[in-house]
Amino acid sequence: MKIFTLLLSLLLLPQANAIEIEEYLYYRDVNVPSFQTLREFFDLPNRPGNYEITLVSDSIGPLTFQIFRVHEDEEVSVKRSRSYSVRDHEFQMSFKNPQGANDLIVQISNTNPAASAMVSVIVVELP
Repeated sequence: MKIFTLLLSLLLLPQANAIEIEEYLYYRDVNVPSFQTLREFFDLPNRPGNYEITLVSDSIGPLTFQIFRVHEDEEVSVKRSRSYSVRDHEFQMSFKNPQGANDLIVQISNTNPAASAMVSVIVVELP
């Protein structure tokens, strides 16, 4: 009986460590034709904060995901990942912009010669 009471009390406690995300800063399903590259630019002027970038696809690969940090006219590659999965592509990274001086570019390349790729692009601002 003590174990049941303990479990019940743990279930009823508020989740203190859980991060609540109220809404997406950006969410879009994009279609990337075969042998094409898509670049999405996110203008974040004077918007300091921490962001989470997630790219998800159930398409047949290979897909290449790349993130660029942009300051004025200079693009710097932050992270690049190539996925050879079949119907299970996922890319996730955090993007820290503490002074709000940088912008963001998300690039998706589809090198499948026979099919286009549908990719969900999700950017959230973390509290």
